[in-house]
Formats: sequence, structure tokens, C-alpha cells
Amino acid sequence: MPWLLRMTLVVASLMLPAILYLSFRYYATGKSTNYSTAVKLLTPVLFLSFYAYPLTAVIDFYLTGTIDLLNYPQPLAYWFWFGLIFVFQLATWVIITDLIKEGTKYFYGDKNIISRWHPHIIIALFVTVFLFTATKTYLHTTQVEAEHHTIPVENLPEPLEGLTIVHITDIQGDEYTGRDKIRNYIRQVNAENPDLIIFTGDLISYGTNFLEMSAQELGKAKAKYGTIATVGDHDYWAGLDNIEPALNNQNIPLLKDENHIIQIDSTSNITITGVTEVYSKQSDPAAVDTLTKSTANSTLKIFASHQVNDQLITKAQQQNYHLMLSGHTHGGQIHVPFMGMNFSASQQETKYVQGLYHEQGIPINVNNGLGFTLAPVRYEAPPNISVITLQKE
Repeated sequence: MPWLLRMTLVVASLMLPAILYLSFRYYATGKSTNYSTAVKLLTPVLFLSFYAYPLTAVIDFYLTGTIDLLNYPQPLAYWFWFGLIFVFQLATWVIITDLIKEGTKYFYGDKNIISRWHPHIIIALFVTVFLFTATKTYLHTTQVEAEHHTIPVENLPEPLEGLTIVHITDIQGDEYTGRDKIRNYIRQVNAENPDLIIFTGDLISYGTNFLEMSAQELGKAKAKYGTIATVGDHDYWAGLDNIEPALNNQNIPLLKDENHIIQIDSTSNITITGVTEVYSKQSDPAAVDTLTKSTANSTLKIFASHQVNDQLITKAQQQNYHLMLSGHTHGGQIHVPFMGMNFSASQQETKYVQGLYHEQGIPINVNNGLGFTLAPVRYEAPPNISVITLQKE
């Protein structure tokens, strides 16, 4: 069974308790009102409709022996992944409302009024949470945000004062992230007038069908000192012999465990250490040691990798790097809300999920990127570009 389908079924199974609870709860609410039978069945049927996507895919897979979920009808995919967010958001408020109802019985004398109003509140919650979640999911999926950070650097020379670095990652060109979407992303990058652009990997989602298009759009990014790229998981799986030429055609060097030096003037330079840290090829500590130790004479040192971990942070700290950049997590992509907490798959993998961290004296920026993995939606992790301005400490 393909990974995408297997993971979709895992998510569907995690949704099941909330789906069953809400289906029962809203059917029971309908029975306590004067609504018609059709209306009473409407919400349970709607909850169960979220499973149209995984159920259709499973049947298709077992009938044909193959399945390509990325080419499946997109409305089905959007509906299922929206359902994941919606049912847990709604379940939270229904549970809270039920608890309040039970609690007020002990403090409010007229229990008939409570029983009479409670079903209407439950139904109002459905409409309110549906509209709120749909709007927020749409905005967090489609609207690119620019995060601005000012980072102080000790003894930063005057030629590097005010240097603007735009950090982007995880474009992941595919059926859901096409030319127009990538073009808009790069347009917003250029609007920041960066001095340097660093892309921390995952140009495409899979294969090579969207490779040239994605590389062409990334190549339209404009910066005084150019665009530098590192290797991402999906780049590695697609084959670096495919990825590297596509980027080189756009004058974008792909750093594969190597240093890239930009000479600013006779006394100032920037060294970007690009390390390949992906699932299928973890970095070699000895190679990282060699790379980082060779930067002793660099004025500004930036460590870039697709994934970041404590071992790499320690190596960078030992050699006095000024900044680390990574991507990979999509900012968590979907943070499922339940009972005041947010849950995402990325949180189970790493503590560096999104935003700017400071570890061992080094600022570490984890960019949300643009594209998707598994789900074609985002929630509490909008696509973004990171605009980093350096100033003398």
C-alpha cells in the first residue's frame, strides 16, 4: 500500500472517535427538537462524508492494485483534511457545552430552560465552528506571510550592517502547488529586496514532472548576492542528478556538504555551509567537522540544512556560526486543535517546528515553506518567507 494512502488511513482512524461522538451527539440533539427526520440525519451524514476520500481510495486501490492520491479529485482531498480540523475543533466546544450544561443544573433552578436552549446552542456551534474553521483553513493555506526578524551579530563589519537574508524552503511543486502559486511566493520574496536568498530544500514533492517548472519559478528570485540551495528529502528521492542541473540552469548552486563563500569586499565575506541532513542521508559528523572548521577566517557564517538537530547545532556552536536555517516541518502544516491544545505530526519528530529559536547561543530559523506533504491544507502554519536583517550587536 502506498505511503500516502497508508498515512491517510492512519489519520482517518484517529478521526473516528470524534466522528462517532459527534454523529451520535448531533443525532440525539436532533431527536430532542421538532426538526424533520431529514434535518436530524443531516449532520451525522455530513460527518461521515469526510470519509469519502479514504474509502474511495481504498476501494480503488484494492480493485486496481494501484492508486495516485495526488491525482485524485481535489475536492475530496480538501473535504477530508478540512474534516480532520473541523471535527476536533467542534468536539472541543460540544464537550465544553455539555459540561457547562451539567454544571448549571446544580446552580440554576429551572432545568427545563437549560434543556430547551441546549440543543439550539449545539446547532449554533456547528454553524459557527464550521464557518470559522473553513475561513481560517482557507487563509492559512493560501495566504503567504512575511516574518521579519532582526538578529544582532557581534563585531559585524560595516559592509554587512543591515544585510537582508530571505530564507525560504519546501516549495514542493506538484498538482496542488503549481506555477501560479510558486510565482506569487517568489514575487513576495522579491518585494523584500533581499541581499541574499537561501532555500533549504524540497523543490518538488515527487518525481520530476514539476521539476523544471519549479526551478524556473525559483530562478526568478532576485537578490544582490544570488540564491543558494541545500538538499531536501524530496530532492534526494527525486535524484540529485535531476535536481542539480535544473537549479544550475537557473544559476542557483546546490550545496551538498560544502561551503559557499561570497566575497563582500577585501575584508568581509559570507560563508554558507550547506549540509545534507535528510531521512535517506544523514550528515557525516566527520564531514561536518571538516566543513565547519574550515570557516575560521569567515566574517559571517551561516549553517543551512533541510533538517536541523542537536548534533548539527553543537557543531555550529563550536565553530561560532552566527545563524542556522532549516525547513522540512512546514511549520507543522496542520495543528489539530483539541481541548485548548494543538497537535501536529512535526511535534513528534522535532522541537524545532516553526519560527526563530535560540539554542546554545545560535539563532535558528525554521521556515514554514510553501507546499504540502500528505495533506493539501494548512492550519496554524501558513506559508511564509523569513526576512532576516543583521545588525551590529
